[in-house]
Amino acid sequence: MPQDFEILFEDDGILAVAKLGPLPVQPDATGDPSLQGRLSELLAERDGRTVFLEATHRLDRRTSGVILFGKSRKAVSALDAAFRNRRIRKLYWAVPDRSPSVPEARLSHRLVRDPRRNRTLAVPLKGDPEPWRSRIGAPIPAEDLSPDLAVLDYRILGRGDRYDLLEIRPWTGRTHQIRAQLAAAGCPIRGDLKYGARRSSRNGLILLHARSLEFEHPGTGERILLTAPCPPGESLWEAFPGDASP
Repeated sequence: MPQDFEILFEDDGILAVAKLGPLPVQPDATGDPSLQGRLSELLAERDGRTVFLEATHRLDRRTSGVILFGKSRKAVSALDAAFRNRRIRKLYWAVPDRSPSVPEARLSHRLVRDPRRNRTLAVPLKGDPEPWRSRIGAPIPAEDLSPDLAVLDYRILGRGDRYDLLEIRPWTGRTHQIRAQLAAAGCPIRGDLKYGARRSSRNGLILLHARSLEFEHPGTGERILLTAPCPPGESLWEAFPGDASP
C-alpha cells in the first residue's frame, strides 16, 4: 500500500505534511481513518507519549498537498489568525478537464452552498465591477470581503499533449472554492465528478494539489516556504516534467 502522506517539516511548534492520498484531514462522519489521527498515532509511538496535534486548515478528502498542523494550542491559535488575516500565501496546481479560454485571469464569484449535496455553486458577481475584480494580483479591500466572496487568480504554467497545468492563487479560502470557480469558468478539474469532470481518477484523488504554503513561523518569526510533491503514480502530473515532477 503506498504511503499517503510525507512529513515535510517538524519542530516543537508545528508539523507540516504532504497529503498524498484520499483521506480526510480530520475525523468526519464517515468514521474513516484521518490524516490527523494517523499522525497523532505516529508521533505518540515515536515519542512514547500522547501529543497535542491539530490541523490549522483543511483540504478536501480528494485533494492532495501541504497541510499544516499545530503542536500546541498557542501555535494553532497563531496560525488560525494568520490564515484568517491572509498572511499565509497559498499556491495550488490543477489539471482541468478542458483548457481555460484565456491563459491567465482573475475569477470572482459569490458562492452559494448546497449542504444537502455537499456542493458549492459559483455565481458571477452582479453590479458595477470594483477595480480589483479584473486585476490579477491585486489585493481585495477588506470592506469587500463578504463571507460568500470567492476570488482566485490562475495562469497556465505548463502544457501537455492534451491537458494544461494551472497555477492558482486563491485570495479567499472558501469551501470547494477552486473546484466550484473553475467549473463555473468551463474547466472543471480532472477527476472531479461532483463539479462536472468527465471521469474519475484511478487513485481516488482529483487533480487539485496544494503545492506550497509560505508563512511566518508562529514561534520563531522565520519565513518558511513548504512545497509538497505531487502524488506518485499519476500520469497527468508526470506529463509536466519541467513543472510538476514529484
